[in-house]
Amino acid sequence: MVYADDVLISVRQKHSRNMLRGRKTAEVRRRAARIRPGTRVWVYSKMPRGRVELVATVEGVIVAHPQDLWDLYQDRLSVTFTEFQSYLNGVKRGCVILLQNIEPLQPTLDLESIRRISKKFQPPQFFKRLVPNGPELQNLIFNVPSLVRERSTP
Repeated sequence: MVYADDVLISVRQKHSRNMLRGRKTAEVRRRAARIRPGTRVWVYSKMPRGRVELVATVEGVIVAHPQDLWDLYQDRLSVTFTEFQSYLNGVKRGCVILLQNIEPLQPTLDLESIRRISKKFQPPQFFKRLVPNGPELQNLIFNVPSLVRERSTP
């Protein structure tokens, strides 16, 4: 499969756990994410975990009024309405990144390992585009069994 782009996002540990369990297939952001469907999303679980734990593919990106986002995607967000409202407080338009094909990294890739490859690496606040064929992306790909098989298939 050819991906449109590769990005890295940071989420709280409980959200990455829920993604891996299939409970969370949509990620909320306070501002629009310019990410195309088909983009591969690498998910960094914030400290104290501090590691990239999974990869998914963007199904779509929706920008709308927070109430509309809640009405349409509440069953995919794995948060309470109070958490949702609190996070998007003061925002006229929020963003939901719809995820599919969520797959765990095996093994996960911790912050120290990423920094051995990219000395100045900092986990993103919003998201970070990964350079095609760059060392960060290549190291991430190496930790996903299906992607390793995909690359080695003639």
